[in-house]
Amino acid sequence: MTRQSDSMAQLPLSARFREQSRQVHREAAESRFLAALTDGSLDLAGYAALVTQHAAIYRGIEQLADSFAGHPVAGVFVFPELYRTPALTADLKFLHGTGAKHESLTPATERYVARLAELTDWPGGFVAHHYVRYLGDLSGGQAIGRSVAQQYGLTNGGDGLRFYDFDKVASPKLFKDRYRELLNEADWDEADQTRILGEIDLAFRFNLELLIDLADEVLPRYPKVAS
Repeated sequence: MTRQSDSMAQLPLSARFREQSRQVHREAAESRFLAALTDGSLDLAGYAALVTQHAAIYRGIEQLADSFAGHPVAGVFVFPELYRTPALTADLKFLHGTGAKHESLTPATERYVARLAELTDWPGGFVAHHYVRYLGDLSGGQAIGRSVAQQYGLTNGGDGLRFYDFDKVASPKLFKDRYRELLNEADWDEADQTRILGEIDLAFRFNLELLIDLADEVLPRYPKVAS
């Protein structure tokens, strides 16, 4: 074991999760698609494309959540108040009503959804993907929601943006703190933790790759036309 890996092993599991994702976070922050989405240079249909990807991903995660709800370890990470599928369904209905429609999945999203379908017998894998998406939504995702609202004349948390509204989470900070406590208390041995850390890296890579796919496919297709 190297000095760096030995140092990582001494950290609480929640800190190891955070360290595992640091580099990919930096890469995602430089996404061409997110830059276009948040600076208003993308048509609303481009945003609808992102919502379509999210709808497929969260459907997969929440199906896993339902299946692991009674599990002695993974079950404590199942929070129905986080479920995003109803909000995403409502967002797509609104967006389609405005004419902003993009229904195809990117290759990265298809790989992502296929991977989720493989995790029905691995509770730790479910937690890895759950952590990556929901804690991200409660953190940087909130800033994205505010930017989209501003750029497209929508109401933050309203029609088209219900995905970003966690109205059943009283305090995102306290919720995230408690979530990290649950990670630190989880009964996983070192081998389990190492495997889960690898899955976290995979989850972040899927998210980064779908942003790259969206940039390649959506940016040329849906540029915002000045009125």
